[in-house]
Amino acid sequence: MPLDSVNGHNMYYEWSDSSRHRNKEVLLLIHGLALDSSCWGRFSEFLAEHFSVVQYDIRGHGQSHDGEEPITWDVLCEDLNRLIKKLGLSEVHVLSFGYGTHVAVKYALTYPEHVKALTLMSLPYMSTNNAHSHLARHVFPRMKQTMEARHPHFLRQYEELLKGYTTLGPDDLGLSHYFHVLLGYPAEHFSKMVELTSNSTLLLELAEVSCPVLILTGELNMTSPNAFLNASSFLLKNCTLITVSNASFLLFLEQPEQVADWVRLFATQIRVDSFSRKDIQQFIQTIFHPEEQKESRRVPILDIHLLHRFRVEVDSIPIESGWNQRHAKRLLTYLAFHPVTTRDILCEELFPHLAPDKAKANLKVCLHHLGKLLRHPVGSVNGLVFQKGTVSIQYKIKCDLVDFVAIVRQAFLESDPKIRYELCKKLPTLMSGTVLADNYDDWAVSLRNEIDAQLSYLKEWMKDQ
Repeated sequence: MPLDSVNGHNMYYEWSDSSRHRNKEVLLLIHGLALDSSCWGRFSEFLAEHFSVVQYDIRGHGQSHDGEEPITWDVLCEDLNRLIKKLGLSEVHVLSFGYGTHVAVKYALTYPEHVKALTLMSLPYMSTNNAHSHLARHVFPRMKQTMEARHPHFLRQYEELLKGYTTLGPDDLGLSHYFHVLLGYPAEHFSKMVELTSNSTLLLELAEVSCPVLILTGELNMTSPNAFLNASSFLLKNCTLITVSNASFLLFLEQPEQVADWVRLFATQIRVDSFSRKDIQQFIQTIFHPEEQKESRRVPILDIHLLHRFRVEVDSIPIESGWNQRHAKRLLTYLAFHPVTTRDILCEELFPHLAPDKAKANLKVCLHHLGKLLRHPVGSVNGLVFQKGTVSIQYKIKCDLVDFVAIVRQAFLESDPKIRYELCKKLPTLMSGTVLADNYDDWAVSLRNEIDAQLSYLKEWMKDQ
């Protein structure tokens, strides 16, 4: 477990079974933004049963030093290349989480001869007004203040908010360590990394990856729209998309053994030696419970239609009245894009011109009204939970506008004309109107201006095709 000079800075890394089990294939782990290799927890132990595992702290994270040059994706990619060379490795499996996927994709494109396969776990999506940006810029700083005030069990007051981010409880030791590392990262460095991820070309680079790719996401993950994940898998030439049951964004902490099994199966499939269909079927049966057991823990679906006629359904049962009262439509629209948030943020977004006490009083009335609207029509499930300063949607959200925005942004960024054309073909029937035309909240106006400009550009581009 050395701290050694790599590419001009001291890098911390670990290599399990580096000498005793040379017959094992090497799996290299890349952690996420403002984290370090200690956050993998038991997950790396499960992986070590089948792989020779290399894990390291990326530049400026954990025990690795900053170095003299500014942190960029190219610098982080070259750091990884120098580490692989230093370890004498020729070809590795690369597994990355969250914003570590930026480094993994960049490396697979720059040094394809060294990457046997790529696993992208909880593929992130940082852009203006989306859930990742909202958490990073607004929610996490408030949690950091609570942690630094040395509140005992500081995650408990964010328990409801965390339900949109993880299935783990606030007293889980792995989750507590994860947030101590994440929130302990220096604020100025954290801001720089958020800015770096906001300007990433990840979507463009995904289309160029040639090695086999496994995308893993949690079935309860509220931070990345389904359309983004589906479109990302569409971009890749040789891709498998797997949804992990009973997991959200932090699936490697929530279901470490199940995720490790999927990684093992994926690596086994791409080996030269054969792996029969019967073997795969038996493997899958050992992971998943029977359908009748899965049904008992199914998460209700909240279907929000915002593109044409406003409509809301819970498990296909329409909620028809009450939306024009107490800002219910405005509040639900915001929560469709930001399903986990705080009361303070909602006050700033919905009532920016009111005094704080008056804004909180108004919000309290609005939340109670929306909570009644979103109560499950058949069961006793509360679709909206607000307590201890946090507000979160408990249902799995489907929203046509959220999916539409993801496709527009992806088409706008896409450089390959064939792929852009296929993405744009999904848009014509939806391009006649203006998104969120009746919403004048600052976040909605910013989103509307962005999407209108991108749609205008895409319309002209399609005319030329």
